[in-house]
Amino acid sequence: MSTAVEVATAAPPPPRRRLRMKHPWPFVGGLGLLCASGVLPLLFMAFTAFRTQRDWDNSRIGLPTTASFGAFQRAWTDANIGIYFRNSAIVTVSTVALTVVCATLAGYGFSKLRWRLRGATYLFVLSWIAIPPLLLMVPIYVEMVQLGLLDTYGAVIFLYTALNLPFNVYLMTAFFRSVPDELIEAARMDGAGIHRIFFRVMVPLARPPLATLVIFNVLWAWNEFLFALLMLQSDSVKTLTVGVLQLQGRFTTDYPALMAGLLITSLPVIGAYLVFQRHLVRGIVAGAVK
Repeated sequence: MSTAVEVATAAPPPPRRRLRMKHPWPFVGGLGLLCASGVLPLLFMAFTAFRTQRDWDNSRIGLPTTASFGAFQRAWTDANIGIYFRNSAIVTVSTVALTVVCATLAGYGFSKLRWRLRGATYLFVLSWIAIPPLLLMVPIYVEMVQLGLLDTYGAVIFLYTALNLPFNVYLMTAFFRSVPDELIEAARMDGAGIHRIFFRVMVPLARPPLATLVIFNVLWAWNEFLFALLMLQSDSVKTLTVGVLQLQGRFTTDYPALMAGLLITSLPVIGAYLVFQRHLVRGIVAGAVK
């Protein structure tokens, strides 16, 4: 006696269709204009930085007739770019370290720890994202004067940290919430305490968003101008974005030297973004999907 067994085979999935635009040229043209609006100013700045003053006086737009590094030398010596570069590095590194540490601890506390008023405190922190920093300029300036921090590194370091913390806390909280609670329970069953769970389990998992925080805060702290202009007055503590203004005269301006100073200011952040742009995108979407 034999029994026929029919095995049901699943039908192969239909082939995926690629979305094709009927008229892609307007989209391509708009994308090209958007790219050109960002690239052309950089090219103009780079070409002008390698021109001589006589070449600039003869023609405002065009390629340099002879490549010259004299503008870089004048920018480095006349405007003390070396000192301002050091100051920007000190402010940026300190701001990034303080912001990342505080945001990581706060994100873990808001997402995985249970304590009273946790939700209300989290909403209060996020509410500061909606407040324009320009509204706080006068109160912040008065507070820095009263604290004796005006014209010091601490003025901009603490200010940058406070302004960036709400978004950083939001990003880290979103990521830590995506980590399964079962992972923490397994670590507790192995005898790990709260500190060991944080440093041995959560921090290694948070490398993508931590890389995003570092890149985001480096770009912001290095390029910030308005509050640095308001808080830093002495040449010994000015950052690059403020110090390069000394290359702009009251009646005449050495534009090749000015563009050379701006190029020196821009190259570190452009290079950092090009190298770590994949980590930036990966870290932003890390907490979006469980």
